Amino acid sequence: MITLKHNAATNAYDFETEDVEGSIQPEGAYHGVTRLADRRTGRQVIHPKYSALNLFRLFAVHQGMDQPRMMARTTEVSPNAVEVRWAGTEAHQGELVARYEVAEPNAVDLTVTLKCRGTYAGYELFMSNYFDPALRPHVYLKPNRYGRSAGEPELIVPMVNDAFRGTVLVFPRDAHAARRCVDGRWDRSEGGAPTVQMCPVRHHAYPLAFLTDPEHRTGTVLMSRPRHCYAISTRYHAEDEADRMTAYSAFDFSLFGDDLTPGDERTVQVRLALTPLNEDLSQPLAMYRAFERET
Repeated sequence: MITLKHNAATNAYDFETEDVEGSIQPEGAYHGVTRLADRRTGRQVIHPKYSALNLFRLFAVHQGMDQPRMMARTTEVSPNAVEVRWAGTEAHQGELVARYEVAEPNAVDLTVTLKCRGTYAGYELFMSNYFDPALRPHVYLKPNRYGRSAGEPELIVPMVNDAFRGTVLVFPRDAHAARRCVDGRWDRSEGGAPTVQMCPVRHHAYPLAFLTDPEHRTGTVLMSRPRHCYAISTRYHAEDEADRMTAYSAFDFSLFGDDLTPGDERTVQVRLALTPLNEDLSQPLAMYRAFERET
C-alpha cells in the first residue's frame, strides 16, 4: 500500500511506488508534483524550481480571474492522496478542489472539481507542468485533409520556427476550442499575471503529450480526457539554447472549457506518469488507451 510521508524540511509529502518516487507539495506558488523520479534510471524529470500538475490561472472569455498559485487554501491528507481546496474569491466565484492521488505502478492522478457560483463563458483552468530542459516534447496531431499527413494521427516534435518564435504554441481539440486562446483572456494582467501571445496551430489528435530524455529511455507522459482538456500548449524545442523560449520544457493543459452558470459542477482528470520507452515510442499512446478505458 502506498503511504505518503510528510517531509518536515520541505513541507511536501513524499511517496514511492514500484516504478517511481516523488513529492507532492500543497503549498506555495508551485504546488503540485515537485519531484518525480524514475527508480529504474534515477532521472528526476520535474524542473527543480517549479512543479507539474500546477493550477496556474483561471480564465473566461476576455476575463483573467484569480490565480490558484496566489490564493489561500486548505489541505487534507490521506494515506495515498493530498487534497487542496480553494474557496471562492471576489475575482473567481467558485470553489476548486484538487485531489492528487498516487497510483501504482508509476502515476499521480489529479482530479479537479469546480463548484461554480458565477456566470462564465468559456471557463478555463490553465494547468502548467514544468520539466527538465533536456526533455523533448511530443504531441499527436490530427491528420490534415491534404498532403503527407492525410492518414493516421501524426507524432511530432514542435521545433523552433521564425513564424511563431517567442509565442506559446497551442494545439486545440477542434476549431471551436482554437478560438479560446485568442479571445482576449491572455491580454489580461490582473494581479500582475503575465500576458503572452498564444499561437493556435494544428488540432491535437488526443489529449496526450509526452517528453523523452535524450537517450529515449524514459517517457514523461501527461494525459486527460477529450471532454476535459480542450487544448494543449507547449514550448517549442530547439537544439541551440539561444533559440529556446524558456529555460525549461513545458506542457500546459487547458481544462474545462464550458459555459457555466451558478450551481454548475464539473470535474476533470489528468494523469502524470513515467514509462520506459522502446524504439517506436508507442508506450505513451498505449497508456492513454488504457486510461481511456477506465471509468
